[in-house]
Amino acid sequence: MRVLVTGATGLVGHGVAKLLVARGHEVRALVRDEERARSLLPAGVTPVRGDIIRPESLGPALAGVEWLFHSAGMPEQWQRDESTFDRVNRQGTAWVMGAARAAGVRRAVYTSTGDVFAAPRQGRVVEGPLDPVPKMTAYERSKVAAEREVEAVRSTGLDVVVLNPAATYGPAPVVNGLNAAIVKQVKGKVPLLPPGGISVVYVDGLAEAHVLAAEKGRNGERYVIADGYLPLAELAREVARLVPGVRVPPVGPEWLVRGATSVTALLARVFGFAPPIAPGELEFVLWQARLDATKAVNELGFRQTPVDEGLRRTVEFLKTSGAFR
Repeated sequence: MRVLVTGATGLVGHGVAKLLVARGHEVRALVRDEERARSLLPAGVTPVRGDIIRPESLGPALAGVEWLFHSAGMPEQWQRDESTFDRVNRQGTAWVMGAARAAGVRRAVYTSTGDVFAAPRQGRVVEGPLDPVPKMTAYERSKVAAEREVEAVRSTGLDVVVLNPAATYGPAPVVNGLNAAIVKQVKGKVPLLPPGGISVVYVDGLAEAHVLAAEKGRNGERYVIADGYLPLAELAREVARLVPGVRVPPVGPEWLVRGATSVTALLARVFGFAPPIAPGELEFVLWQARLDATKAVNELGFRQTPVDEGLRRTVEFLKTSGAFR
């Protein structure tokens, strides 16, 4: 089957593309720079030039495609110009889905996030209506808006399944998100941990969930994808166990971490650097939401990866790839 993956040089899309090749599919990857992408894409993936925010480039890339996996987006919680989140995550998604509808794609699988749902602090997150209250960060607001764009195109006839994953980590050609946090700790660049924690999912399991969604998912349904919940202090202790000699940073009080984050974010906007922790990242870990993947397990056959096993594989990969140097 001919498949197009967006975001295949990133964490999630790379895992999806690699698995699809292993399953015998003909896989294309939408890339802005074909030459640069060749060193990042999994073996067997064909790069095709295009950009999700250049709608005129999408039709040729989607020609003859039966499945679309749209994983491209702006995953970081920090951008000096917050309008970037809306332009990439919402508008780019609207253009990709519209182009897929026009090209006659049989099924699209959209990678969203578990952040789009409402839940109290330390609450359980399951599939349901999108949070009607505007989210606290530009990233989260853009992902809620993107899901509305997806549903608008789906209502015109495109078959779409949405995945809502937890914080993703694992082997990838880029170091970001939870992987970046692990690298910073190993390099001694985390003086203080915020309180709280996050729900996580290992990238190989998430990639399999994408393929299962294409094969078994129900049109218009959302599926939360998560392996479990991980307090940041526990994450730091596990990293220190796996990399002997690494320090476990202390957990700071919420008031102190909030104050420091607000000050560094203000300075970052003025001077143009990325803050150690963005306000949106802090709010995410303080939320301490427990994402519940029961629906994906029961309907798709999603297989959860034990968190200790996922961390062991990830640290080994980061070590052998030279990320800790």
